[in-house]
Amino acid sequence: MTPQRRLGAAAGGLFAGAIAFGVLILAGWLLSQRLWPGVLAPLVVVLIVFGVIGLYAGWILGMLVFSALRSGDEG
Repeated sequence: MTPQRRLGAAAGGLFAGAIAFGVLILAGWLLSQRLWPGVLAPLVVVLIVFGVIGLYAGWILGMLVFSALRSGDEG
């Protein structure tokens, strides 16, 4: 495997993970604004919960994309 392929796979995985994290943070913010508009405490709790879930989902998706891009021509 060439270093360029590994770098491209890492960039793709990082981008996919960041998108997954961002989508879940946005979903948490929208949920908080819908249920408790203008209240700070529930917003913080929801963003922490959705942030942790988003980090995990982003890590999983990033690893899937990295693995798929890294080994695309093998096998």
